[in-house]
Amino acid sequence: MKKLLLPLVYVLLLGVAFMYKDTIWDWVNNNDSPTFLILMATLLALFPIIPYKVVIAALGYAYGTVWATLIAWLGTTLAAVLVYAIVRYAFREQGRRYLSQRRSIQSFTSMMESHPFMAIIVARLLPIVPQMVVNVFAGVASISFWTFTLATILGKIPAILLYAYLGGNLVARPYVSAALILGYLLLVCIVLLVYRQRNKSKIS
Repeated sequence: MKKLLLPLVYVLLLGVAFMYKDTIWDWVNNNDSPTFLILMATLLALFPIIPYKVVIAALGYAYGTVWATLIAWLGTTLAAVLVYAIVRYAFREQGRRYLSQRRSIQSFTSMMESHPFMAIIVARLLPIVPQMVVNVFAGVASISFWTFTLATILGKIPAILLYAYLGGNLVARPYVSAALILGYLLLVCIVLLVYRQRNKSKIS
């Protein structure tokens, strides 16, 4: 019963934050302290009442690419590590039992655990993968803290850098922005190919 309390509190806080998301967003826009911005970036990653890509782009528009990247990167990394740690130390056994009962994702779990570093990198690069799901899944799976953290630190940089740049330069520099988007997609394809090749060699 006690372990159910934490998810319930999270859902409650998420609901409250969603109700007051406009007020929270105005508050963020009216405060420019680096410490405050990193704290809010962390909270917005923990409670995604606003799509985080929008948060990064807004920071890029307001503070420039470099500062926006640093703030969003620190915030989302802190949030990811916090979620991973909570799931790993409080809900891992329940999660493992759930995964063992789902044959459809057992192969995916094995693949994640066989090449955890590359798997996290790939998951961080793919824009269609919900990052909260990655955090929770890594906490349940047999992925070490340092492997998860290092892969998260590295894997989040390209996408955050791209969204931060687009937030401040998409309209002013459309051709450069388009080139960066294509470069990012190329990077994703290369990483996916390397990951697939490593998995094939593991199987053979």
